[in-house]
Amino acid sequence: MKKVSDALKNYIVDAILLIALGLVMLIWPQWSLQIIFKWVGIGFIVMGLIKGLIYFSRKEKKERSVSDLLVGCLQLAVGIFAIAKAEVLASHFPIVAAILLAYGAIMMIVRAVKMKDGDQKTFILSLVLGIVTLVLAVVVFAHPAMLANLMMQTAGIAMIVEGISLLIVMAQKG
Repeated sequence: MKKVSDALKNYIVDAILLIALGLVMLIWPQWSLQIIFKWVGIGFIVMGLIKGLIYFSRKEKKERSVSDLLVGCLQLAVGIFAIAKAEVLASHFPIVAAILLAYGAIMMIVRAVKMKDGDQKTFILSLVLGIVTLVLAVVVFAHPAMLANLMMQTAGIAMIVEGISLLIVMAQKG
């Protein structure tokens, strides 16, 4: 029972985060991606600095791992690139978002099929929401050259739909 409760909590947190990110993308499409990539860049810089500190704080050479130092340098470089070139990274986001949304939609459809023998209402709802999410993912993937704002808003709507559908399915199960 504890595992089910933890899984339910994780789904609820995932759903709330998807809805929040979707709303941010819908409301502030022109800035949201660049801000996201800059925050990711900051995270990579922090991880790289921590790896470097760990490497240099070890007193004995045999405790030091060159791979830790290299990974730290790579993380630092990725972080700096993400901050400096957030616009470039943002231009490729529609394809990445479409792939992630399609994956989430397929997983939702698979879960629906697994629930087919159970509650018909939950099965149909989960299946329909999965298909809607998949269609939105295909729209995002098919038109990557559309205006950035529209792409962000479309991806935001799809994330909101996926988040709400997770909450609905979990409410039906819980």
